[in-house]
Amino acid sequence: MLHIILLDCAIELIPREITSLKQIQKYSARRGKKPSEIILDQTHHGQSMTKLSLSERRGRPDITYLSLLSILETPLCKEGLLSVHLHLQDGSIVEVHPDVRLPRNYDRFVGLIEQLLLEGRVPPQGDPLLRFVDITLGNLISELKDGSPSSMTLLASESGKKTSVENLQNLLPQDSSIPVIVGVGAFPHGPQPEEITSYFDTHLELDKEMMMTWHICAEFLWLYSLRIDVVKNRYSVI
Repeated sequence: MLHIILLDCAIELIPREITSLKQIQKYSARRGKKPSEIILDQTHHGQSMTKLSLSERRGRPDITYLSLLSILETPLCKEGLLSVHLHLQDGSIVEVHPDVRLPRNYDRFVGLIEQLLLEGRVPPQGDPLLRFVDITLGNLISELKDGSPSSMTLLASESGKKTSVENLQNLLPQDSSIPVIVGVGAFPHGPQPEEITSYFDTHLELDKEMMMTWHICAEFLWLYSLRIDVVKNRYSVI
């Protein structure tokens, strides 16, 4: 089974230290919400974000959105062979239910994530499609390994070992019962902190140029699908 963890997702509500700034106040008035109920977004709050520490890593919920669109509703997901988690920059973990159907409109996705950050789950009642889980990244990876001695932990990294598409596909197991945990950064700039990279045994560079997070996710997902014959089994002519 393939487990994708989007790491250091640039998702958070507007921090208290900039809620009083003019740009933030104008935007919150247009939204009809308090600043503390609105997701930080570089598109709308870029000037105000310069007041924040590590601002270059923050305020990009669109990266997570585009990545989830690439991952969910795929054949692998429909076959029940994919799990997805979000690791936020404060260390918290969000579990994404495989049956979630994301809005095709980005503004509606923003509203969904704002509800998640405020309520801890979406929807607030009933079976959750998105929810915070009380677990650390290290413990999550340990759980996903499920005690399998053959489990793999792979990290997409610009400083990782250079690998071709063919080598990556051959690296992946053909047995879908073997857990494969893939970490992909979901923030705009900068390296992964060592405290995160240390959880992954194999670091891979997939292209000589920087790839977008959603492209990396799609590449891992489809190569894995080919490797375990999901594509062949779903599309072969009977």
